Amino acid sequence: MTALPGTVPAVDPARGSLGSRIRFALVPLWTAAWYLAWFALGRGPGGPARRSWVVRTWANGLLRILRIRVTARGPRPVPPFLLVSNHLSYLDVIRRASRVDTVFVAKREVRRWPLFGSAASAIGCIFIDRETPRDARRAGEAMRDAFQAGNGVVLFAEGTSSDGAGVLQLRSALLEWPAGENLPVHTAALSYHTRSGDPPASHALCWWGDMTFLPHLAGVCRLGWSEARVTFGAATVSATDRKDLARTARSAIFSDFTPSSTT
Repeated sequence: MTALPGTVPAVDPARGSLGSRIRFALVPLWTAAWYLAWFALGRGPGGPARRSWVVRTWANGLLRILRIRVTARGPRPVPPFLLVSNHLSYLDVIRRASRVDTVFVAKREVRRWPLFGSAASAIGCIFIDRETPRDARRAGEAMRDAFQAGNGVVLFAEGTSSDGAGVLQLRSALLEWPAGENLPVHTAALSYHTRSGDPPASHALCWWGDMTFLPHLAGVCRLGWSEARVTFGAATVSATDRKDLARTARSAIFSDFTPSSTT
């Protein structure tokens, strides 16, 4: 989840109301507690089902702490599936994990994020070195294995996060596997919306440019209730050429896309 170049304002985590500082402190505490529960409840028969419940409970609780409501439209895919989406923020992962068992594809640097990196590793995130082209084959095989195991696989194929004003070109390297098997691919368009009087969603919720993680998270904690909207494509897309699949998937995402905004 590499950010686009640019300079954006940072938020001092020490500033803000008492409530925002409490929410900021609750995020790592909540994550650490459920990270331990993931290990404790994942042992023995029924462990995978309990771990899935832990992940959904963690993600839903985190959305409540951050005061983000999720609005979903369109037919939700049922595992196993491959879903291609635009990418706006680390919040995309939390939002998706709150709804269904999902395996994500993320850049390898996510592993080093405080707490969130450990959580991503624990839930089976597929990490890819985007600076090494040949690593796409390994990641593609991992995606196929996850799909064949009955999981939903979510790919943020833009390869970078943006300010939510549009949909970037999709990178086709990780679409070699679904194109080779002419696999039906689901699409989803994401956007974020803040309430009137709060900073614009393009800076307050989207994560891009020179934003650093903790100051941005502090800014999220200072917001009132905001909204994450996801629109699932009405139909799947497919193509036998990965570049054609990338173009077709982007067109489907763009047709359902609304820019992030203040409402």
